[in-house]
Amino acid sequence: MTVFIVLAAALCLALFGYALWPVVKQQRMAGAGIGTLSIALVGLLYWQLGKPEAIGYVAPQPEQTIETALADLEDVVKQQPDNLEATLLLARSYLQLGQYPQAQRHFKSATLLQPDNAQIMVDYAEALFRAGRPDQPDAQARQWIDKALVLDPENQRARFFLGILLLQSGKPAEAADVWQRLLPQLDAATAKALLPQINQARSLSGQPELVLPEMKSISVRITLAPALRAEDAPGKVLFVFARQTDGAGPPIAAKRVENPQWPLTLTLSDADSIMPTRKLSDLPVYTLTARLSASGSADAGANDWQSPPVRVQSDTLSEVTLTLSPKP
Repeated sequence: MTVFIVLAAALCLALFGYALWPVVKQQRMAGAGIGTLSIALVGLLYWQLGKPEAIGYVAPQPEQTIETALADLEDVVKQQPDNLEATLLLARSYLQLGQYPQAQRHFKSATLLQPDNAQIMVDYAEALFRAGRPDQPDAQARQWIDKALVLDPENQRARFFLGILLLQSGKPAEAADVWQRLLPQLDAATAKALLPQINQARSLSGQPELVLPEMKSISVRITLAPALRAEDAPGKVLFVFARQTDGAGPPIAAKRVENPQWPLTLTLSDADSIMPTRKLSDLPVYTLTARLSASGSADAGANDWQSPPVRVQSDTLSEVTLTLSPKP
């Protein structure tokens, strides 16, 4: 606003000075008076009829709706038909919105752009599956699930949808078997959510109800050796490992904690298992160690602080304490 006023005044002075120069040369006081009065009248006229508040005005931008966003993305895909990322984003957006025919069309395009991608096949199968009737399996969805499992036999979503398709096909025993073999790969919350569907399939096939075993867990308290101070710590990433007693192979379970505060207490359980086929509860005895990493990597480093291994029985209920100190 201030800049506008200064510029407007300067322009008025220049214009009236040029127009009144002959008068000023003859009668300086009269010319100056006419010029000042003219500028005052122009300013008054603008203040009455103009819109000073419009100075610097920026028109509000219309909010982008889901429809306009999808339309923009459609334009991108039309202009760049080889853009896999945009195609998948558009397809998954339609899938989330329940617009299954549009989702199917773009997932099909994505399978042509990347024909060996099992995840895209599963997405396409889901779009086909959700558009169908709940009591009838979709043959095309089954074909894409089978293709995905050939490429990635451990794909969890593919195996989950396979179970649903088998149940729809009147094969509850096979569905239950597929889902049960999926359980070891799932965390406790997901496994618990899947259990009712497994038991429904087992009931339909005349099998007894399945009960999940209680998850084994151990409470671990990590402290610093008395001579150490937290501010002298070599890094800010803590790793806690459960290993076989002979130390062979990868950890059975592990947990990563950033910016730990001492003393720290955490729980290590089957949910922290590294391999889906090997859980903490499978071991009658194991060792626990903690390591504060100087590099932030899970691989051991020369400047790390580490605790001596502590041997633990699987039925231990009491808290286990690990004390960190510099590696010798």
